[in-house]
Amino acid sequence: MSEVLVQQARPEPRLRAGRPLRILIVDLMQESRQLLKGALRSFEEIEAVHETGSPHQIGKLAAETPVDLMLIDQNLGGENVFEIVKQLKSDPRTANVKCVLMSSSLDTESRRKGIEVGILGYLAKPYDINSLESAIRDALGKVSTNHKETLNKVRRIEFFSEFTDLELVRLLKICHTRKFHAGETLFREGDRGDRLYVLIAGQVQIVKGRDAETEVLAKLGLGDCFGEMALVDQEPRSASAVATSDCMVIEVNAQIINDINDILALKLFRKMAILVTKKLRAYTRTVTDN
Repeated sequence: MSEVLVQQARPEPRLRAGRPLRILIVDLMQESRQLLKGALRSFEEIEAVHETGSPHQIGKLAAETPVDLMLIDQNLGGENVFEIVKQLKSDPRTANVKCVLMSSSLDTESRRKGIEVGILGYLAKPYDINSLESAIRDALGKVSTNHKETLNKVRRIEFFSEFTDLELVRLLKICHTRKFHAGETLFREGDRGDRLYVLIAGQVQIVKGRDAETEVLAKLGLGDCFGEMALVDQEPRSASAVATSDCMVIEVNAQIINDINDILALKLFRKMAILVTKKLRAYTRTVTDN
């Protein structure tokens, strides 16, 4: 293990950590560790950086030389990084160590497994100084200024209004944001329904039937949610969704919801229940009025 003390000349604070931070880098590649140490020198709050290329030494090093944050690469030569973090969290000496998962191939499954063991920060390789800052702030439970602006915009959408900053960060990290061009089909009638959509830009129509016999069931705009019925009853899609302008949606995958075991999942299920109830009541009123 080696230690690098941060030089005294610093730019103004970026992490807003509140106190000096001690960091442990876990990466098999020495060159990668050296590059990361160099990048960390740009943060005033970092007091010391330790490193190791041996996954088997992580627990011992973290316990003997207390650290606040661990940046750990997902590729550890066959070692299960999630089990390693889980063991650290179960040890009273290292239970409070925050983690950033680094990987050149971050995907939804990696983030899902990471969240299950308490990893809140994620860093895709190659990275820049801003993504490194965001990953560290996420791991520490701090929301960056750029994130804050984004979260405030997302929270104006009713579906996301009751989530805390950290819950929104988690949710947006494990969901997909997708763009569709005007005329594109988001899903078709009869397709397997495994996700709901939140429309964050553009317009979408829900239609039934095809070609000349197509019936427009609903016209959707900013903040509208759709596709949730298939998640509730596991039945095929009862209608199609077509973009009537260039649009952007957040996809919430059913499997992700099922794999989350905390307050975030409860809030998601509650939101889905409210959505379904509102639509059923609106449909009932329409039938009654007619």
